[in-house]
Amino acid sequence: MNNPTIELSRNQLIAALSQFPPEALKRLIDDLFKQKLYAPPSLDVIAREASSVVRKAKLGPKTAEEAVRWARSQK
Repeated sequence: MNNPTIELSRNQLIAALSQFPPEALKRLIDDLFKQKLYAPPSLDVIAREASSVVRKAKLGPKTAEEAVRWARSQK
């Protein structure tokens, strides 16, 4: 089910938000920042980190393959 979109002017938004208690506003703003700021790491970054760990731990190809299989099964 799609959520309807409501367009509000700045004054309407302020009037609506002024009805909330300060704690609720803080949670709302925190949630908005978290949504906007969080971005999952790119595949390039993950591959670079994994390669570094494999090199540092001197893991063999078989161990690395097993780790990849395990990680994919954790979806």
